[in-house]
Amino acid sequence: MIIFYLLTIFASLPIIAYILAQKTSNKGLIFGLTIIAMTFCLVIFISKFALIGSVQKQNINNKILDQIYVDSKISAQYLKEIEEILEDQELKNWLIALITKSIDLKKLNSAESLIAYSENFFTTSSEKIVFYGLYTLLRDQKFPDFQDSSFAIDSNSKSPCLIKDGKINLFIMNGPEIPIATKEFKNIQDIKITNSDSMIPGFDLASAKLNQETIEFNIEITCLENNKNFYLKNLVVLDNNRTHNTYKINLNEWLKDSQEL
Repeated sequence: MIIFYLLTIFASLPIIAYILAQKTSNKGLIFGLTIIAMTFCLVIFISKFALIGSVQKQNINNKILDQIYVDSKISAQYLKEIEEILEDQELKNWLIALITKSIDLKKLNSAESLIAYSENFFTTSSEKIVFYGLYTLLRDQKFPDFQDSSFAIDSNSKSPCLIKDGKINLFIMNGPEIPIATKEFKNIQDIKITNSDSMIPGFDLASAKLNQETIEFNIEITCLENNKNFYLKNLVVLDNNRTHNTYKINLNEWLKDSQEL
């Protein structure tokens, strides 16, 4: 704002001259020049077409892009500058664009530094979903072997009845009570869980495998012929050397819902 104040003082000089020189014959010219000068100040600094602000943003944007192109960690000084010159929402838009650009160019060091810096700015639930989505894109680029992770029930598994409807949930053992995946089904042989079945982007099978977590899964079914309910719970250790993991269910693993006992 200091520059704006200096420009305002400069633009006010014709008015001061006009007041001090009351006998001037060019009052209209002086007044007109004053209006033009003031308008110029507004346009180049604080209007939506502000030239000074735009040039400043363009310069810092170019500096950050230069670091992205060589896959360097983004300078803390540059990040501080954009935080100072951008409004809150514009800053978030910039960060999303810069992170996406880094990932698209496979400049993962740059993307990782931007992700680390950005997390504190995405505070609402909807913003966190956006941030987790960006994190997932980075993770899948960095660890592509885990991108297609899946977990399925073996086709030779047994169920106590024909299934009317069922649901499977996967959890991290001793982790949060939020499933890393959930899916409804009609046929137990059709159960296949992928990263796309997660409730929160990035909190999924790939994340569990990367962190070498043990998975707790539970399945609930309702029988077609009599509406009886059965369930099972078990643990499975995912094999990090395999993209696709399976589990075979034996008939004796099923338990009748306690509410029906």
